[in-house]
Amino acid sequence: MRANLEIGSTETSEPHIFGPASSHVRPAAPLPVSTAAQRFLSAGEHRLLPLTIDAKPLFDSHVSACDFLVADLSFTNNFMWLSRMSGFYQIINDCFCLFSLNGNQLGMLLPPIGAAENQVKALRTCIGIMDSYNHTAEDSRVDYVSPEFARLLELDSDGRSPHLGGGSWQLEPAFPDYIYRTADLIELRGNSYKTKRSEINQFCRAHPDHRIEPLSRHHWNGMRELLSQWMRARLEGLHGTAVADFIASVELERQGIEKALAHYDALGLQGLCLLVEERVAGFTFGERISHSMASVLVEKTDFAIPGAAQYLFREFARTYADCDYLNVGDDLGLENLRRVKMSYRPVLFAEKFTLKRNEQM
Repeated sequence: MRANLEIGSTETSEPHIFGPASSHVRPAAPLPVSTAAQRFLSAGEHRLLPLTIDAKPLFDSHVSACDFLVADLSFTNNFMWLSRMSGFYQIINDCFCLFSLNGNQLGMLLPPIGAAENQVKALRTCIGIMDSYNHTAEDSRVDYVSPEFARLLELDSDGRSPHLGGGSWQLEPAFPDYIYRTADLIELRGNSYKTKRSEINQFCRAHPDHRIEPLSRHHWNGMRELLSQWMRARLEGLHGTAVADFIASVELERQGIEKALAHYDALGLQGLCLLVEERVAGFTFGERISHSMASVLVEKTDFAIPGAAQYLFREFARTYADCDYLNVGDDLGLENLRRVKMSYRPVLFAEKFTLKRNEQM
């Protein structure tokens, strides 16, 4: 979802309607007091609940039955990156339905999560919820639609579906996730990984005092300093409007990292810190998203230390050695990030789409 992984790169408003509402949508479950006490979002006759850390067990209970490749279909990957928008959810037709409010536009971060026989029916209700809230029908959209879910829609050549109550829709391709065999990233065998092995060896020779530690609270200040240093290094090569865009992007990333750290244990994250001369020279963390796949959420290393990124990435892959695959997210359409991720020889690309109405609607 949010492609923040470097893996060796050297470049690289409040809701406007709150209050009581009659709801024929089944309440999610008895809510913890901390969640139930919060205000909800009213959209027409429906009531959407705020997405807090308390919703994770409910989300996970719905997603556990899904066999998915896209890393976006995890609670953490949505929760930690919700910084410039607000997240809301509700259980509809026994599906977990996750909404995002960005300004005055209500959309869905994911398709409804649940059994296949319930998903499309739930989506039709969700479209009605979005349409009742948004100023125009074109604002209603669903992000991170998998090919499997797309097939359930049965869109014809005109973009019409027998399940969505009329209108013309389109599935717009999004940037796919890069997926690797974990064993390949650990072993780095063969000529295709020769450069990676050389960079790691160079790092180890230059910094024999380095060490890897499991990420913990006592690393946090060092991680923050590294992130500031990383930002300063990146700013040196930027000019004009690129500076403002980069600062805005980095601030969103910083907020996401802080949110993940604040809920690190509750989110079930695992991470590593790379220390060189007793200073944090790199950090990374991720999560297991299925029995066979793990996901890398963040990696940051010191640009001034050649080979640090490659070394940290390999060591983190060892953390999930029992997983067949490692998902590192998409490339955001950035050519440098694409080159870096391709250099690690992905074995799969997890396709995803955005479902939106055709403009002529």
